[in-house]
Amino acid sequence: MLRGGERSPSAGPLSLTMPAGWLIAALVAWLSLDQLLLWRFLDVMPLWAYALGGLVVGGLCAGIVLSMRGVQGPSAGALLLCLGLALLLLVLGGEGRFFYANVDWQVRYAVMRDISVQPWPFVYTARGAPDVLRAPIGMFLLPGAAAKAWGLRAADIALLLQNSLMLTALLGLGSTLFETRRAKLVALAIVIGFSGLDALGRILFRGGLSDHIENWAYLQYSSTITLAFWVPQHAMAGWIGALGYLLWRSGKMPIGAWLALLPLTALWSPLGLMGAMPFAALAGVRVIVTRAMRLPDIALPAAATLLSIPGLLYLGAAPEAVGARFKPLLPLQWGAFELLEVLVYVVPVAFVARRGRFGRDTLALLTTWLLLIPFVQVGWSTDFMMRGSVTALTILAVMVADSVLREQRLRLFLFSVLLIGSVTGIQEVRRALSHPPAPQVQCSFFKAWDQSFWFTPKGSYLAPLAEMPALVRPQNPYRANAKEPARCWDGHWYHPNEIVT
Repeated sequence: MLRGGERSPSAGPLSLTMPAGWLIAALVAWLSLDQLLLWRFLDVMPLWAYALGGLVVGGLCAGIVLSMRGVQGPSAGALLLCLGLALLLLVLGGEGRFFYANVDWQVRYAVMRDISVQPWPFVYTARGAPDVLRAPIGMFLLPGAAAKAWGLRAADIALLLQNSLMLTALLGLGSTLFETRRAKLVALAIVIGFSGLDALGRILFRGGLSDHIENWAYLQYSSTITLAFWVPQHAMAGWIGALGYLLWRSGKMPIGAWLALLPLTALWSPLGLMGAMPFAALAGVRVIVTRAMRLPDIALPAAATLLSIPGLLYLGAAPEAVGARFKPLLPLQWGAFELLEVLVYVVPVAFVARRGRFGRDTLALLTTWLLLIPFVQVGWSTDFMMRGSVTALTILAVMVADSVLREQRLRLFLFSVLLIGSVTGIQEVRRALSHPPAPQVQCSFFKAWDQSFWFTPKGSYLAPLAEMPALVRPQNPYRANAKEPARCWDGHWYHPNEIVT
């Protein structure tokens, strides 16, 4: 058997295998760079702290590579295929502004613009008292730094390249969960097209399809394509959680390397990280019970958490704006939603879970999590349900793919369900191809927010300067001018509506 980085003498260059540990270390390095950029964004660390942080990152990467020696990763050909697919998905989702971008990007591009054009650190002055941009901005820091060097268009391209490379690594590592080329391609198609039966729910309960069909029950679990198009930062965090768990469960990744990734994802999406924590807890219990814990399994996550402390303090500032609460639901609403989004997949997979590779406890945990989280609301919206479900839904998608490949008696039913579910992603692609590319955003976060979200508070993106923890409170921030242009962007920016099509 060939080890990572080796190939047979007769094989071509596309068969050259990338060691899995290198890819995991690259993800850790990339996410760690965001932590260091946050320190600079807030200007809260002395120069020696960056040197110390760099040493911690280097130690983390070296420890992960050593702990995963001999673990075979994806081939060069598989990575090229994954890169092409990642670029296609994210370009169609509006990144790079070559195609239409959904309305969430109005605020997102404004935030990236503010990070790009304002001196670091800065505060907003539109509400009188100074406000710090306090949000999961990990996805924007490197593009913002690129814009400072090469202009605003560089931020668009840097964002696209950054996210495409990260998604390529995740897809490539995910391909190693399956053995044959056919199995890899089938699993890839199932995971990319995975969705609940939104089209059926929309027709049964709302009378017909619409432009955006996932809110048919006024609850939402997002399809893979929806996540890539609307919220790639939340998706990446959740996908990292799912991938790490599945690789660990398959014996392809030590638990310490996976847990080291998790705190670093918080700056991209705390909600995505929350959705991964139940699976981290399950993995931790299994490792402790089986007495399989090793020193690197403690040291690597501890070092990553230490590096993430400033980011966690930053995200936790002014927490009263994003508190958690119980969300009551009508039994019929909840039951119909869970049946068409979750149970339609869980029930058939449960019949073969005993023989499955990922365990009945995994299926029981993700089912319990997906049944319960609609009753939890964080902040003013249902974002926790939508983003905290990413890890569980991704694990479920892989388990469905595994069942399709291993259990012939389930194939017809699961293929039928997956075909109906694929309508959701098709609708998202259709919208991307039907409307003009996203224009350049010219206004600040404040005015962009008021274009589409004027009816909701801005607390999830802002924290008063006085309420920032001392360690991450900017001392002499630039006061951004509150004056706004007459228009945030030129031309019309289409908003999905509820008109039946």
